[in-house]
Order: sequence, then C-alpha cells, then structure tokens
Amino acid sequence: MKLHYRISDDSVEIVRCFGTDPNIELPAEIGGRPVKRMAPYAFSAGKDSEEQEVLAFVTDEDRIFRGEETLLAGEAIESIRMPDTMEEIGRYIFYGCRNLKELYFSDRLKNIGSGAFTGCRALSKLHVRLLEGNRSCVPDILGDLWQRIDVTFYKDGSEARLVFPEHYEEAVENTPARILFTQHHGSGNNYRQCFYNKEIDYRKYDGLFYSARAQDQTDVIFDLVFSRLLYPVGLTEEAGKEYEQYIRDHILQVAEHFTDREDLTALSELSARQLWDRETLSGAAEYAAARGKRTALSFLMNEQHRLFPERKRKYEL
Repeated sequence: MKLHYRISDDSVEIVRCFGTDPNIELPAEIGGRPVKRMAPYAFSAGKDSEEQEVLAFVTDEDRIFRGEETLLAGEAIESIRMPDTMEEIGRYIFYGCRNLKELYFSDRLKNIGSGAFTGCRALSKLHVRLLEGNRSCVPDILGDLWQRIDVTFYKDGSEARLVFPEHYEEAVENTPARILFTQHHGSGNNYRQCFYNKEIDYRKYDGLFYSARAQDQTDVIFDLVFSRLLYPVGLTEEAGKEYEQYIRDHILQVAEHFTDREDLTALSELSARQLWDRETLSGAAEYAAARGKRTALSFLMNEQHRLFPERKRKYEL
C-alpha cells in the first residue's frame, strides 16, 4: 500500500491511500512520527482535486507483493483499521463509501469532521479499543447513521458486544384532515441515547429491551439478547433473567435463527443454560436437516444423544 501524507506538529496526517486490498490497515507511524490525523475526503471518491504537496510512503508488504495500485476510495473500501495513535478524522472522509462495512479504532479518536459518514449505508460493525477509560466517539458515529450497527468494545482482555437496531422516520399524511405527521420506526433512536458523557450506560441499554421487543424484528432481538448474554459486561442479574426468559418464550425460533447461521457458539449457549427440551431439540435438528445445515445438524444430533438418550427397551420371554 502507498500512502500520501503530510507532516504537521511532528505528527502525520494521511491524505490518500493507494493499493489493491479493500481492507485497509493504517500504520501507527511513518518515519518515526505518529499517525494522528486523516485529511478531509481522504477515502472519498468525490474529492474535487488531488493535493500536490504531499509525501509518499510505501509499506514493506507492498514492496514485496506489488500489484496494480489503484486509489482506495469510495466503493473500493470494505474495512479500515486505524492505529491507536489516531486522534482526528476530517470532514466527509468516508463520503460515498457505500461498501464500507467495518471500522476499527480506539478511544483516542476524539474528533470527527462533519459529514464523515455520509453515504456509508453498509457500515454495520464498529470495533473499539478502550485504552484510556470508557469514553469514545461511538455515540457521535451512531448519531449519523440510521441502520443497525453492532459495536464491540475491547477493554483489559474482555469484550462487550452491543446491537444498536435501525431506526427511521416516515412522513404519513392524514388526507381527510390534511395533516402531515412523522411516524417513527425501530428502537434504534432510543438505544442511541444510552450514552452519558460519551460512555455507555449498560443499565439504561438493558432497560430498553421492552422497546426492542415492541418495534424490532425477531432476528435483531435474538442477536441483541445473545450479544448481552455471551458478553455480559455490566449485565445485572435481573436483566440477564429477562433476556433468558425471552429465549425460553421463543426457543424454537431462536434455534432456527442460529441454525441458519450455523452459529455453534449461540447453540452451545442454549445447552449451557439448559434451555433445550426434547421436542425443541428434535425440531431444531429436523430444521437443520431440511435446510442442509450439516455443521449445525451434527451439533444438534450430538446434543440429542447427550441430553435425551434413547432408552433401550427390555423384553421378557
């Protein structure tokens, strides 16, 4: 990968990236100076003109595996990993990056330019390294996006995974009364308010489960529930019981959902929490067989034999 950059205040600002891989990993330093900023429109294909007064840096990997370099901008980008040194990204930096799906950064990223995520309709995952506390720019990013976003916080060897459902507004007209009013869909806007001073409030997040149950699709709710149960940072006993009861009430649907994905971690959690009954487990195995989900089917059949072994019949002559 080749980078265009400039030096300011003895630190580096990335201006443009060139390469062949849509999954970009930016270096932490160039020439012994930390990479702290990315320039406005750095990854946008809509930039009016290219800047001339820049320096060039080529990574060692690119020297060895050199391919045909192209500008990494717009629809050419799928994921970006920022170093822990990154503190600021410029305005409209990801403008029109319609295929950008994942973003990795740390809590040292403090400043985000206006319109940074305009057109990022595929962005669905944020990975955040908490190095200096629990505050981050996540609420700023979520506030600019309407779609579902899954956020993973990493701190001191532990993970917290949170699902922020989508939300959108719809203008509805009451023709007889000649009134136009706004109708809100999805619980995502409520969940985006679960931050205080840029720090996630887990109690408030879990307290909004009623809103998700009322407004969101079951597949989103299932993912939200298992994200909290599998990575229970800040999860109270009361909230955990509420999530588990929801699984009990929808056990077959839950099993089918994770069978479709062949998510053995989630299916194993059903076993660990002793949520299976003979009928549900049998139904899940039949579903896996009908859908051709061999990995899930193998797991479910093993669980059938382990949890509900067939008793051999005895015959007396």
